[in-house]
Formats: sequence, structure tokens, C-alpha cells
Amino acid sequence: MSNDSILDDILAGAMPKKEYKKDPYEFAKAKDRFGNIEYLVARTGEEIEDYCDGGVLGHDKAIEEWCSNITPAMVQKHFKWVGAGTNPFTVAKPIYINEVESVDKQGNLRYKFVGYRNFKPKF
Repeated sequence: MSNDSILDDILAGAMPKKEYKKDPYEFAKAKDRFGNIEYLVARTGEEIEDYCDGGVLGHDKAIEEWCSNITPAMVQKHFKWVGAGTNPFTVAKPIYINEVESVDKQGNLRYKFVGYRNFKPKF
């Protein structure tokens, strides 16, 4: 071979192939027995399959296709979180409550601070 041991390893195929980064979430399009389409997201595909395998009433959903390359904005708007834990795609809400105090001559509103919102975790 050559005098370079690394080059010899590459030529022999001993170097590991590059592992491509996998999406940390799974996305699926499911349909229930009435034909209603539902878009689902979870950390693993098993969590989506468990959700689709019926529930208390036994209404199964069929996974039509597994989706990829979904933007976070699409997930926030259209997808339902069915995974364990909290939803990482939730949108932050403002914590301040303001009321309109006055309006000046140019029509600009002036706000008065009233208080903070109470947050209740969804568990």
C-alpha cells in the first residue's frame, strides 16, 4: 500500500461512514374511520403508533404516511402533540396584562400595567 496508515485505512474501508443526523421528532398523517385527517408529532414513531392503536372507545386511526422536513411553524399550527412529556412546539404567551389608559392627539395608545398572567402547566 502506501506509507500513510490513515490513507491505507480509508482505501481498505476501515474508516466508519459518516452518520447523518436524524430528526429528533417523528411526524405522521393519520386518518380515522370517518375520514378525518389528523397530523401527529411525537419524539418516536412508537408513541404515534400507540396513539393510533385505539383508546378507551376503540377508535383506531390509520397512519397514511410518515412526513419529513416539516417546519416548526407548520407543527405549531397543524400538528397535534401525542408524545410523552410537554409539547416543545408550544408558542410563548405574553405574561403582562395591559389596559388602554389614554389616546393622544395622533391616535397612539398609551397602556397601563394591570398585572401578570397566571400560568398553569399542562400535565
